[in-house]
Amino acid sequence: MKTGGHLKIRSMGDNVLGVVLEGNPKKPEPIHFRIVLPFGDVDVTRTTDNDYWIHTRINRPNDGDFPDRKFGKFTDARIDIIGKHAADCDPGDFKHPDMYHQAVRITPGN
Repeated sequence: MKTGGHLKIRSMGDNVLGVVLEGNPKKPEPIHFRIVLPFGDVDVTRTTDNDYWIHTRINRPNDGDFPDRKFGKFTDARIDIIGKHAADCDPGDFKHPDMYHQAVRITPGN
């Protein structure tokens, strides 16, 4: 089977599309799974231990010769922890054992 050949975009709710990465060695997946945005990208990268890193990258000036590229900037972030309001969380809470969600917001930078 071709690496990632079993991956299919599917509906995951009202106005939601997604792909399930299973981490199953019997169904090989690509090391990187990328979503390209107008001014950056999100990469899900599988480690050799079948853990995952999730990378959010914004396009910046001088990071390549792409004259039509739109630049981005990080404008907000949040962490959600069970029993704690998001407004009361800060980056120091990132390793809190009850953290269940993190998000970053990127917007056009030019």
